Amino acid sequence: MLTIVAKGLYYKALNRQIRESLSHGAKEIILRNVLGQRYIAGGINSSAVFHIHGTPGQDLGAFMNGPRLIVYGNAQDGVGNTMNAGKIIIHGKAGEIPGHSMRGGKVFIKGDVEYRAGIHMKEYLDQSPWLIIGGTAKDYCGEYMAGGRVVVLNLNNRKPSPVGYSVGTGIHGGVIYVRGTVHQYQLGPGAIFADIDESDVKFLETALNEYENDLDVDLVGITIKEFVKITKQGHRPFGNLYTPGMNIKTQMPKHFNLTPPCTFNCPTGIPTPVFFNLIKAGKVKEAQLLMDEYTPFRVSVCGTACPAPCMDACNRNVIDGPVQIRLLAKTYYPKFKPVIKGRKRKETISIIGSGPSGLSAAWQLSRQGYQVRVYDAMDDVGGKVRKAIPRERLSDETLNRDIMRIRSLPIRFNLGVRINRTAFDEIYNQSEIVVVATGAHITKKISYNGGDRILSGLEFLMDINDGKSMDLSGKDVAIIGAGNVGMDIACESWRLGANEVTAIDIQKPLASGKELALATELGTKVLWPKAIEKLDAKKIYFKDGTTIKADVVFFSIGEIPDTSFLPDSVFLDERGYMITSEKSFRSSDIKIYGCGDINKPGLITDAVGSGRLAAMEIHATLAGEEFVYPEKNLVPTRRIQTVYFGDEEDEIDRCMSCGTCIFCDECIDQCPHGAISRNGEIFTIDPVKCTLCYTCVNVCPRGAIQSELLKELINEDGA
Repeated sequence: MLTIVAKGLYYKALNRQIRESLSHGAKEIILRNVLGQRYIAGGINSSAVFHIHGTPGQDLGAFMNGPRLIVYGNAQDGVGNTMNAGKIIIHGKAGEIPGHSMRGGKVFIKGDVEYRAGIHMKEYLDQSPWLIIGGTAKDYCGEYMAGGRVVVLNLNNRKPSPVGYSVGTGIHGGVIYVRGTVHQYQLGPGAIFADIDESDVKFLETALNEYENDLDVDLVGITIKEFVKITKQGHRPFGNLYTPGMNIKTQMPKHFNLTPPCTFNCPTGIPTPVFFNLIKAGKVKEAQLLMDEYTPFRVSVCGTACPAPCMDACNRNVIDGPVQIRLLAKTYYPKFKPVIKGRKRKETISIIGSGPSGLSAAWQLSRQGYQVRVYDAMDDVGGKVRKAIPRERLSDETLNRDIMRIRSLPIRFNLGVRINRTAFDEIYNQSEIVVVATGAHITKKISYNGGDRILSGLEFLMDINDGKSMDLSGKDVAIIGAGNVGMDIACESWRLGANEVTAIDIQKPLASGKELALATELGTKVLWPKAIEKLDAKKIYFKDGTTIKADVVFFSIGEIPDTSFLPDSVFLDERGYMITSEKSFRSSDIKIYGCGDINKPGLITDAVGSGRLAAMEIHATLAGEEFVYPEKNLVPTRRIQTVYFGDEEDEIDRCMSCGTCIFCDECIDQCPHGAISRNGEIFTIDPVKCTLCYTCVNVCPRGAIQSELLKELINEDGA
């Protein structure tokens, strides 16, 4: 039996540890010192038994499929939320909505529960969920039930009634059994009293016997006649409120913009069609100011180092190849200094790390008027963009073009300063907010027999950019890890005289784009799947019995962050990354935010995008506003009418502005009933003239006029 001490563990870390234990064969787990951790056993498909000591947080056992959970104490809201199979036994009370949307399994609670117990319970195939409450339940017990059984035992004989008001509101399936008095006025719409029949007696006898054994309670003296049965009214209690299945064309067309695939795929979120449309309208400076809202790295990253997922996703690929977004980003580079759009603010924000995420955050916050200080251990800014990308792919001249615009802002840079715990505490006390953007620089390693000679590929690249190149003349080089960084190592190895270069991976290599193309053109071999058994001074031995020559071996399987300077108030996961809430960049310490590889590894553009979003959240927090994480709704590919495109001469005109209206008025011209009109940017559809023919939807070249059932349209395309 395995024991996990949950004290101080963040819920994600605890749940990950549970899953890892199960994957290693654990069948019975004791969790001690649990206090508020959410989603314990959530989604687990297993027959494992969990003994939980303490108070688990919300959604205990959510979506689970088979485990048995025994809680020796109370539980919070949402016990058994949408569970499919298994059993949850609570030796105490539970909060609101226990059994929410259960479609199978059993939840036994010894004490009282709060509001909406059993809401939306349902039956699925031959599964019928049980929710048995030993104490009482408050209002809306059994609300909108569609199946299953709820039993309120009232073991303490609470009077005048063990349930609140609106019992069974909207019930259209299943049964509620209450031991004690329930008055007519306590029932919700659609619920009625019914007589207990033989099937009810059989169920209650079976259920009470099982409950008594699991919770070790004495139910002697309780009789079936003490129960009141509550169920639905008739076969379809709300049938008069429903209409037959609707054709999608019962919904009015609506004009609104969706997310184009280039923007959807861009981690920075750059609205490329809007940028291009402004330029085509002669509003070049407005377009450049728009780009400043998203990134300061328009030539070094967007135009050069980024693998261009925007171009990979471009719908123009189905006609004649993608729009050359990289080229256009460089063509329309601004000649003016960045604009500080906010008033000068008193708050000081300190940023640890001057890589792409840290500089992105500094750029955004300084332009908002904040006092921004940036600290970095290196003697120049840029992080891995400066130090790890080969000069052949990104020259200092190109990078400096963006860096000079960033440094033109009133940002105070403190370079050559390595931050330890003491220095961090001092910075923390002098700042309203601290942003940790130190990236990941510690090379991941795997222990192999004879593997002591394996070198760090990242350090190899950084040494080259610092003028400390290795001499690989005539050497056979092997690279463990075949991602894009591995391809950079391969290209540099060839340049330094290598005789042969081989990249090895245990899985399908992640390398793609120009990095992979250049490395393979130079002669790099990529071997996969290959599992290494051992190394000696000259060879690598694989578990399949094959070998390769390797005078020099590099690791390139990623890096992990150095978090030794962070205070204990910042929670880390078991891999060493900073833990933040979903769609947030704030750590467990309310003054500390993280962005870039300190949170999770990604592309350079992921780092730039996370720095921007972290800055947005910080600004909203300091301004006392709600931070709204920007969502993306991809325009369905089938809604782009490619027949309209193909003969453009200028590169910028090749953009089809997918999902983004350019006011071409094709919908107005083609409407057979004249139902659509436009006043400036406002489209109006006359509900009297519109016959729902959807001609406008089908002729819109860009998919900017859609059905109101947007989600259904998106789901049709699997977007």
